Amino acid sequence: MFLVLGILIVIAVLLILRPWRRRDCRWRQDSRKLADGRVFFTCAACGAELALPKGRSPQHCLAGET
Repeated sequence: MFLVLGILIVIAVLLILRPWRRRDCRWRQDSRKLADGRVFFTCAACGAELALPKGRSPQHCLAGET
């Protein structure tokens, strides 16, 4: 009985957290795209795009955001 309950709890936690959907962003810098002093970054994992001032880099993953 405890084994079945434990398995159900583990499955529920896995379905809530969904660790297989989390991929860390791998940012690639492309300074040719913007000419106004900003730098353009594209994520190789999720395709997110972000423009930041020169000297800054993306700090968090944007995967899953719309």
